[in-house]
Amino acid sequence: MNSLTEYLSNNAHWNELTATIQNGSVPGAIGVEIRSGWQNELMISLARRILCEHGNACGECKSCHSWVEDTHPDLLIAGEPDTPAPVDECRRKSSDLPMSPVVSTRRLLVFFAPEKMSPGAVNSLLKITEEPPPHGHILYLMSKAAILSTLRSRLWMLSFSLEEIITPVQPPVNQNSWINWLKEVEKYDADDWYAAAHGYAAWLSQNSDVAKAAQLQQLAETAMLTHLSAPMWSDLLFLHLRGEYPFEHVFDDFRQTPLPGVDSAGRRK
Repeated sequence: MNSLTEYLSNNAHWNELTATIQNGSVPGAIGVEIRSGWQNELMISLARRILCEHGNACGECKSCHSWVEDTHPDLLIAGEPDTPAPVDECRRKSSDLPMSPVVSTRRLLVFFAPEKMSPGAVNSLLKITEEPPPHGHILYLMSKAAILSTLRSRLWMLSFSLEEIITPVQPPVNQNSWINWLKEVEKYDADDWYAAAHGYAAWLSQNSDVAKAAQLQQLAETAMLTHLSAPMWSDLLFLHLRGEYPFEHVFDDFRQTPLPGVDSAGRRK
């Protein structure tokens, strides 16, 4: 079980929201402030509950059986973590929300990064956010809750800070612990690595190695933005924690790899 799952299971505000969903009273519009590295995981967790016939991600109803990895016929997504969709796409997805559900009794529309949307884009979403269709629900996922008050006032708002979610974890200290570490992390995905990097950073910060902690935090955020693969996470953390790879070289390598949606000159495509 990863840090986010553990944290949410013990968070009173999260449990209140999931209980409300299970009781059939799904909020029309929900806003969640959480670091970008956990937004996809949280989105899927909420979507599985909202689209489930029983409101609890039962895994047995027709709607739950309609999931294919992280996609569902009644799940609409605009943008990606830290990157809002263009205003035309936002309007198009909003127009799709009132359509009849395909397999669920509900439809869910997810907007990423509303804090980075233009005022015009946000204003275009206010009406449907305040009055979504009877079977339609909206989820806004943001890294910072710096959104227009006219939007925030229409949301059931939750805020999860990095410090609340992360449990400090001591990095391996000797050859045997490194061997055990390499065995334990074989099945880690990118989200697990993101949590692990911040967990090590929190421990280092508590033990006065603030510089190395800051480097790990920077590595984690940059790796998530560049969609680093799990094997690359493993290699970079292993080399960096052991001091076998100069930290500045990591970002030399990243700078040679354009971010998604950006060309080699740094211009948005």
